[in-house]
Amino acid sequence: MKGNKPRIKLYIACSLDGFIARENGSIDWLTEYEKNPGTDYGYSEFYSSIGTVLMGRKTYEQVLGFGDWPYGEKKAYVFTRQEELLRREKNVEFISGDIGEFARQLKENTEEDIWLVGGSQLIKVFLEEDLVQDLIVFFVPVILGSGIPLFDQIQKEIGLKLINTERYESGLVRVEYEIEIHITK
Repeated sequence: MKGNKPRIKLYIACSLDGFIARENGSIDWLTEYEKNPGTDYGYSEFYSSIGTVLMGRKTYEQVLGFGDWPYGEKKAYVFTRQEELLRREKNVEFISGDIGEFARQLKENTEEDIWLVGGSQLIKVFLEEDLVQDLIVFFVPVILGSGIPLFDQIQKEIGLKLINTERYESGLVRVEYEIEIHITK
């Protein structure tokens, strides 16, 4: 086991007004930034630093709609309350038990950092249960006006320490925070 404990990192994009998707779940407003020939916005470096990806069922279904499963060489856990069988991709396991207990066990039994992909409901649980250590948020220069919020009525105040910011020519801004303190409301 390496010296440092693995960290759970939220790595996600949102509109300037704080939405990760449109009301219907669409992220079509992100497509012009995905295939930027000048940069991958640090994605390759981030992706190589993690060993596991975590996501909710809706996010999983959305990723399946993109075509090839992009996380084939990483272990992936999908949190779901649904009884129906979902298409299972390589290295994917479905989890329906206690999210906090599972995440704490995972952190104890892995050496690499963990990527909390999304969505909004899962992010809320992870933040409320003090499971996230780092936030890497890309603010996209668009105001959607409505949609699925990045932070949906989290029931606590969370203090953040700014680690880094980076501005890209596309207008996108990457902001990295470390979670400092959790203050229950």
